[in-house]
Amino acid sequence: MADPQGFTAQLDREIARLKAKGARVRMTPTVRLNGTSDLAWENRGLMARHPEVQFYDYTKSVARMRRYLSNRMPRNYHLTFSRSETNEADTLSILRDGGTVAAVFSTKRGRPLPLQWRGFPVLDGDRSDLRFLDPRGFVVGLRAKGKARGAAHGFVVKAKEA
Repeated sequence: MADPQGFTAQLDREIARLKAKGARVRMTPTVRLNGTSDLAWENRGLMARHPEVQFYDYTKSVARMRRYLSNRMPRNYHLTFSRSETNEADTLSILRDGGTVAAVFSTKRGRPLPLQWRGFPVLDGDRSDLRFLDPRGFVVGLRAKGKARGAAHGFVVKAKEA
């Protein structure tokens, strides 16, 4: 945050190294930029400078998700909307419009996730983080981990409610 230009320049160099490695092993490099943030990386030109890289992120920004759904994002950038206890109406609207939504369930590890949530099919998002491979209009079910396992608030969907 203190040096966004320097950080972006360093990130550019690291992505270039990742591309070189991907070429050597004949794999498409993938980069998830927002691990714990929700920054609008699409505005920094990274995707345009690295068209052979598949970028992807989760977002809680309805505006960003709407731009993605209307094809106003770089072609090599995939967004998955994150459901929370405060955005259920937006979540359902995005699903109806063909977006993919991640939702955290109380399902324990090793147990199957619900087949549906609010009428939309659920796929097991704990099997892979490669969200750009998910079919559109699906709920990406994630099992609660860490502090979320015992959370009493509405962020975690109780599996029986699905």
